[in-house]
Amino acid sequence: MAVDILDLAAFYKTPLGRNVQAAMATHIKNIWPQEADANELLLGYGYAPPLAKKLWPKAEWHFLMPQQQGVIAPQKGERPAILTHEANWPVRDDSVNRLLFLHGLEAANHLDMVLDEAWRVLRPNGRALLIVPNRRGLWARGDTTPFGAGRPFSGTQLRASLQRTGFVPGLMQTALFLPPYLPMRLRSSSRFIERVTSYIAPRLGGVWLVEAVKQVPAPQSVERARKARARQRLGVPRPALSPIDGDQKIGSKIGSSAAAG
Repeated sequence: MAVDILDLAAFYKTPLGRNVQAAMATHIKNIWPQEADANELLLGYGYAPPLAKKLWPKAEWHFLMPQQQGVIAPQKGERPAILTHEANWPVRDDSVNRLLFLHGLEAANHLDMVLDEAWRVLRPNGRALLIVPNRRGLWARGDTTPFGAGRPFSGTQLRASLQRTGFVPGLMQTALFLPPYLPMRLRSSSRFIERVTSYIAPRLGGVWLVEAVKQVPAPQSVERARKARARQRLGVPRPALSPIDGDQKIGSKIGSSAAAG
């Protein structure tokens, strides 16, 4: 079950949500230590704006939000998000350098289709980072946070799904070892416990962070999807929130095709 966009936005405004933002940003910078430059196109799928602010606020970010979750109007200075079908993203082939998933896979109706689209839009050797609930962790066992909704994953499941859709699994680590119900006044004083637990029992974190690299050539599943779209002559519709025609730089990269026919 997908978490409503309003509930996601409300969670990341709470003290616990801000704590999660900071923790996730630290882990992502460890996995991706090189900052995004002006020539990179970054795509967030699910609800990635909270992390985009913490990571590289000046980078060229674009955001897709699945229709079962909904989309929210941007705050001042933010780029509009695009509401999309999970199996038909309005993004050009081989155009994205880095792709960040947050709350985008656990509620997917067709996981392989989402990953197929991710493979399609990434450039060769482009990288995706998946943040999903850990089946063994405490965060997936309650409904007080968005990580308790939808499908949790094991490490084996994640590797199998990525390999099946043409990705090479890279670094895998867990985060959020302290339970979500721990009072905030104790969380800051318990950071040492979190670090120690990450070494003693690394698979008990609340979420997985998994890097995936686009492999070339494509596996049969991706080739079948591409051929099916070509046979049906399906164009990519322009969503209401897609970039305007006047922005040549963005239009050449993402969402600039009108629907065929």
